[in-house]
Amino acid sequence: MNLPLCFRHVVYSIALVLWLTSTAPAAPPREIGGAKQLFIDEDMVQSASDVEFTLNPARRAERVLHATDPWASAGLGFVNVIQEGDDFRMWYEVWTYVEKIPGHWMSRLCYAVSRDGIHWTKPRLGQFIHEGSKDNNIISLGHRGYAHGHHVFIDPNAKSPATKYKMIFGDFYRVASRGPYPSISGAVSSDGIHWVPVDTPDGIIMPGDTDTQNAAFYDPNIKKYVVYVRSNCWQRDKSGKRIGKPSRRVARAESDDFLRFPQVSRKQADDWRPPPKLNEILAEDEHDPGGRWGSGIYTSAATIYPFAPGVYLFFPTLMRYDTGECTIQLATSRDGIHVHRRFHRPYVPPNPNAKRVGKQVAYTAYMGPGMVRVKDEIWMYGCETDVPHDSAWYGKRTPGGIHRYVQRLDGFISLDARRRPGVVTTKSFLLRGKHVEVNADADLAQSASTGSQLIVEVLGDRGKVLARSHPLQSDGVALCPRWQKRTDLAGLIGRPIQLRFTMRFVKLFAFQIVNTLRRKVTSPG
Repeated sequence: MNLPLCFRHVVYSIALVLWLTSTAPAAPPREIGGAKQLFIDEDMVQSASDVEFTLNPARRAERVLHATDPWASAGLGFVNVIQEGDDFRMWYEVWTYVEKIPGHWMSRLCYAVSRDGIHWTKPRLGQFIHEGSKDNNIISLGHRGYAHGHHVFIDPNAKSPATKYKMIFGDFYRVASRGPYPSISGAVSSDGIHWVPVDTPDGIIMPGDTDTQNAAFYDPNIKKYVVYVRSNCWQRDKSGKRIGKPSRRVARAESDDFLRFPQVSRKQADDWRPPPKLNEILAEDEHDPGGRWGSGIYTSAATIYPFAPGVYLFFPTLMRYDTGECTIQLATSRDGIHVHRRFHRPYVPPNPNAKRVGKQVAYTAYMGPGMVRVKDEIWMYGCETDVPHDSAWYGKRTPGGIHRYVQRLDGFISLDARRRPGVVTTKSFLLRGKHVEVNADADLAQSASTGSQLIVEVLGDRGKVLARSHPLQSDGVALCPRWQKRTDLAGLIGRPIQLRFTMRFVKLFAFQIVNTLRRKVTSPG
């Protein structure tokens, strides 16, 4: 065959790649034990065909808190929720008009409790004097109780019961007394209600701008405390003159003791130079809207997903500088450092009733860090206002509130197959259990003629089929395949295997290897 020289080079290059691939040593099988494996990315995928990663937006549920208290005269703000036993506990921010303070409003931290996560009670704490009375649910944090952008978390690494609860926040009293923007402060508590500053000068754990809701937690994977904070930057020429577009971004820092974090943001909100020791993990990109001024990442809501190891979830608010609209998106990571924002559209659908105020969109939303599980659902909480960002922050009343959002367990992202059958093959791993549980919706088809169907196969050496399931045609977070020629996989324990999913009209979320089934074995058909 007499091929053109350039074409022959292409053919030879392809052949070389194929040869190298075929002769390269196979990756050793993974040790996953009984850890749940989420299909949020390609981490566990060896090969896939005729499937696509799909964003599954959260469902907006009800507004659980309204700005009805006198000390919430300017509205409600950032929030986070923790579930302990049968109790739901909420810490949320209120905005209060204070005429003597520049900006005419201040942030205060409030507390609420619930038994069902929907109906909330505001206990009178008796800690803070508001308009001559302590009959309120305001938490006192010192410095007159002003706090902004808090995050409360339970520390599994706490050295004593007195430090079980930890919190980061910005002390907005310093806005009036010491400069335009505060640093990040830390506090500890034995009960989540009575707080004392950490043992540092003024309780500060990180210098720099904190005009957002920052996030913090103890990361057991690296045995360090981690914070995610706002990082401002603005391109400048050699003379220092601002050029280009402003940018709000998210940076990350670590600490061994929760007392000192390296600075990753500037001390002044209007100082947009790249900060020292910058470790940015989330930023705007060319896919984001925003017109001439572009967009910025305003918050992160960084969270270690508690129901599968090695999964970090982020719910950044993307702010459009042209309209002021702030919407919640989704980003994922396997280490908390390398963050992937695959989808550039809202994870929480914007309020359909949002109106326009001139060129601005009257809608602003921020997801709070953390989440709780209720049966087979994930519940998250965030704040929404019914005005554009600029109106929300510059003295106008913000008639929004705290909202509940609902997601299927593990359901943030899925691998989807439609009419054409799709195939997903996992990477090799050592089998450490007798059963496979699959989180999937195999009941998508609208009629029996189209037919949803999911088949699970266990592959051994060189792709040999060791077990094949009957078709699954149902929806569940722990579907249990029924095997055609065996009752379980006990005879394969300890062997390296792969799973192959063949599916039609199916959403595949996750799988897990277990020894004891949580649900009955799913019957064929």
